[in-house]
Amino acid sequence: MSVNRPVWPMVWPWQDGKGKTMHWRDALNSRRFSISYLLIIGTLFAMFGLGSRHCATPSEAIICDFTLWPHNLIDAPHLYVVSLFTSIWFHNSPDHILLVIVLIVIFLQSAEVRIGTKRAMIALFSVQFLVALIITIYLHAGHHLNPEDGWFDFGLSGRNYMGGSVGLFGVLGVLFSQIKRPVAGALFYSGFEYWNAFIYQGASMYVVMGHVTAFTLGFLLGQYWLQLDNESVTDELN
Repeated sequence: MSVNRPVWPMVWPWQDGKGKTMHWRDALNSRRFSISYLLIIGTLFAMFGLGSRHCATPSEAIICDFTLWPHNLIDAPHLYVVSLFTSIWFHNSPDHILLVIVLIVIFLQSAEVRIGTKRAMIALFSVQFLVALIITIYLHAGHHLNPEDGWFDFGLSGRNYMGGSVGLFGVLGVLFSQIKRPVAGALFYSGFEYWNAFIYQGASMYVVMGHVTAFTLGFLLGQYWLQLDNESVTDELN
């Protein structure tokens, strides 16, 4: 995407990176990761339903075993590490899973076409893991410095975290960093997150912090890849 930077990064699921209609087999093949992701979260939702922090039902208890609990970084590090890989596949509300599906259908599949499956996967998983660690350390530090602050205590021990929206917003950051006017992309995202947090109130501040951190890291990663690609093109021309 570095040579001909688009005005806007999204493409329809049946188009290639230049906006041309593809044969349906080629379209599916170019979006293997996005389709696999949708199939996995759909299958798990059909099997277990939605999770919660209460772990009240048998299905919720199973999901709770696989979601990320920040206090486990100290209390059970092995479970914390496992949850980095498993928490991405579960969701805790209809709005949550709908947001993830929209992000996959609009942005992740666009990223697969524009930057390739490998980079799309690297962006999603690396940002997901890194943001989880950053927010976990932040909550631990806040609780240590302000043990009487209920916000830190609840974020650390009172709730779990699940779903791939953090990683997907990292992918969004990569895409918007490589358009012709990346600042416009960043402003578009900022407007959405403000609406999500303060108008629609669809996400808690813990999650909003994760989303903003993820978009920022993805934006920086996209700029780095853009620089590498431009240097590669320059070397080929010389």
